[in-house]
Amino acid sequence: MNDGPRTWKYAVPAILCALLWWGAWALPEGSLKAATLMILLGAIFGWMALTNWWRLSSSHRTEMFSERQIALSKTPVVLLAENMKRMHPEAVRVLNRYAARTSWQVRVGKNFGERDWVLADTNVHFGFIEHVMLKSSKTALYPKSKFSEGSSKWDPDKLVEDREQYDELEKWMFARLMVTRSHGDYKPAEFIPPWTPTLILETMGLTGEQDLYRPEEEFKAKDLDKSAASTGQRSAGSAQQAAVPEEAIPLTDADMAVLAAENADYEVSMAERSRQTQRKLNQS
Repeated sequence: MNDGPRTWKYAVPAILCALLWWGAWALPEGSLKAATLMILLGAIFGWMALTNWWRLSSSHRTEMFSERQIALSKTPVVLLAENMKRMHPEAVRVLNRYAARTSWQVRVGKNFGERDWVLADTNVHFGFIEHVMLKSSKTALYPKSKFSEGSSKWDPDKLVEDREQYDELEKWMFARLMVTRSHGDYKPAEFIPPWTPTLILETMGLTGEQDLYRPEEEFKAKDLDKSAASTGQRSAGSAQQAAVPEEAIPLTDADMAVLAAENADYEVSMAERSRQTQRKLNQS
């Protein structure tokens, strides 16, 4: 119970030191040995008082610093994440959709001057986040070891390595109680319920339809349906070469005649179908 610094641990030795030194001063002449002994004992108690006072002061400063750091870390996002752990998953989804938003920034690439989106105050590109979340399991984050050492293919300017983006993303999610801390490159962080990769993507507004930067090989690996739907749109990746459109082939008179005939046949068939529908309505 008396472990650690306490006020009495420096106050009592200080009082004893003062009493011994006052007694040594008040002794009559001829009591040199007693005065010397009292001065030595007072010095010992004085040293004890100073040591315990320093320990108490240091402990107080450490406690104040810890409380301040805890207070600074209790941001609205952290408090919201803590309360989400006790909420129903559906309520969390509604809250994430209409309340919890992700701060982002627009960054212009240095190589080709094209835009890309990153997490606010970080170097994490949204295309990288989408890639990591889609590759993650329902319980664990995509391992850091899957990214090659020194590779920077997920940065349009090739300035930030993929593993640096991974570390920043993990810290960002850990600060919001989305994942635990990882244990090395081969033991990835785990998602803290109710967070899942799908829920995180939904919170950030990443639906897979955004025109984000992706490396050329990742862009080619997308679904054929999504690639067909995005034909003609320029990718936001500054490292990705722009597609050169083919020249339009002019139509000849014969082609125009064929198109006109097809349009006429279509109009006749639609008119006939309309008359049949009208007769059925009259008969009924």
